[in-house]
Amino acid sequence: MPDDVEYKGWVIAAYSYPSDFGRWRPRAVVRIVAEGRLCIQAVPAPLDVTRATQEDAHAYAIEMAMKWIDEKG
Repeated sequence: MPDDVEYKGWVIAAYSYPSDFGRWRPRAVVRIVAEGRLCIQAVPAPLDVTRATQEDAHAYAIEMAMKWIDEKG
């Protein structure tokens, strides 16, 4: 289970997974309770983005999710 990161009221969880050639594909899930409802959104990296380690993929996934939250407003 990934460690959750709180950012601007959202909770971000990195769920990076192994890809081809020993690389890792970044993926995050963001969630927030708004107006009494739980909202959940997957934020996958583009298909051409991989990282050498799971830790690097998780870090990228967290940054990517923060950018998604900032753009969502």
